[in-house]
Amino acid sequence: MKIGIISDTHGIFREEWHRHLDGCDYLIHAGDFCTQKNYDCFRNFGIPLYMVRGNNDRGDWSKNLPEFLQFRIGGKTFFLVHNQFDLPFDLTDADFLIFGHTHHYTFYKRFNKVYINPGSASDGRGDSKSLAILTLSGNDYSLERVIL
Repeated sequence: MKIGIISDTHGIFREEWHRHLDGCDYLIHAGDFCTQKNYDCFRNFGIPLYMVRGNNDRGDWSKNLPEFLQFRIGGKTFFLVHNQFDLPFDLTDADFLIFGHTHHYTFYKRFNKVYINPGSASDGRGDSKSLAILTLSGNDYSLERVIL
């Protein structure tokens, strides 16, 4: 099972992202759509989408976006938030913690939990623009950073 992870698109939706995300079963967006048009592009992507509101998501279109979201995919528990510092203290049930905000790709394991920031797909802030593809296979996983 493949999961596309993207964040900080900041009003941009590039058709080239389809090349990397079309084969995914799920899509996760860690916030900062910034515009309703961009938000609508992701909502209409055609696969199940999990998303949260980023610090730059303002306006009526963003009011129903949650600040954080916990969900399950493939028997694993995910916790999604825009800013890593907004993660709750108790993450007992979480297997994967997904966040954005910094525009820098991050991947590490801590206390049997996997932390992933896909980086920014629109503005790398000195780092390469990127997204991530998480592949789940039973209890195993692999993560690929896609440089854009």
